[in-house]
Amino acid sequence: MGIRLIYASPERDADLLYWSRVFTCDCFLAFEVDGRRRAISNVLDIDELRRNSSFDEVSLPGDWTQEKNPSVADLIQCICEKFPRDPLQLPANFPAYLLLELQERRLPFSVTDGAFLPERSVKSPGEMDQICRACAIISGAFERVRSLLAAAEIVDGFLHYNNKILTSEWVRSEIAGVCFAGGAIAKETIVSCGEQAAYPHNRGSGALRAGEFIVVDVFPRLLESGYYGDMTRTFLRGTPSKKQVKMYDAVRAVQARAIGAIRAGKNGKEIHENNVKMFADMGYPSTDSTGFFHSTGHGVGLDLHESPSIGSRDYTLQTGEIVTVEPGLYYPEMGGVRIEDVAVVRENGAELLSNFSYDWVI
Repeated sequence: MGIRLIYASPERDADLLYWSRVFTCDCFLAFEVDGRRRAISNVLDIDELRRNSSFDEVSLPGDWTQEKNPSVADLIQCICEKFPRDPLQLPANFPAYLLLELQERRLPFSVTDGAFLPERSVKSPGEMDQICRACAIISGAFERVRSLLAAAEIVDGFLHYNNKILTSEWVRSEIAGVCFAGGAIAKETIVSCGEQAAYPHNRGSGALRAGEFIVVDVFPRLLESGYYGDMTRTFLRGTPSKKQVKMYDAVRAVQARAIGAIRAGKNGKEIHENNVKMFADMGYPSTDSTGFFHSTGHGVGLDLHESPSIGSRDYTLQTGEIVTVEPGLYYPEMGGVRIEDVAVVRENGAELLSNFSYDWVI
């Protein structure tokens, strides 16, 4: 079976956070042998790990070697000597300097191609509750966005709030405040208007304008558990044109169909390809940079983007996986429209964890 081994910090490594269930800033060794998970901690964090982590055993370096200041490679060698029949299995992001040391010591190892902990893909009821909570926080943030846009006055085509021009930065700050009050940190939130919205990861900047699409994509991380939510809505303040209405309705129709197609055993690639075709049939063919040119969705959990995938690669969906469903259309002359929800894959369909109105005209 091998020794699955990680050297990282739970603050920055989702696999280690999944094992430990606690945040610590310092890196430490963690490994799994025969189904038992162990950690080797420094003296500063050992009490926290022993009291609150989910490890079966937490020890100090001195429990493994009599050396006064053993290196991480020394400790890994001790692990290999205690379990000589098992080679090391390392994640793809394992530190390169350590990998070189293991090579010099001729320790047996392999680097995982793909997910290091594939079991993370299927979520427990507790994990689903955390992601649902994060999505509820996002819904509160969307309510704040709607109230700002509704209260804004239109002056020379621009949105004004409290006699000041309403900007992407201002709205992003309001979203961050709502998320923090709910127990989450929102980073890199997207509030993009007009042509900026035609580029899916453009965060947006400057004044918000009436009569243009405003894409708001919020993906906060819960402070206590580390789980993410991820939702997108597109708004427009003012009166939309017929082309804008048609474009929005096309995205909403494709999203509804995609959600309806999700179930255990379904190939994500097939769902995605049907979405691309549906857009084309409605008059929205895709190129590398216009139309619908990104995946339909991705997994979300302790990482914002994780397995599974609903995109160009074959992937058979499993019961209990959580996916985003986020089709979009993007044209520089029109801007962009994206609608995103989070769903649990069930045996006979999809269960939405996100809940917010699709009313977009304000």
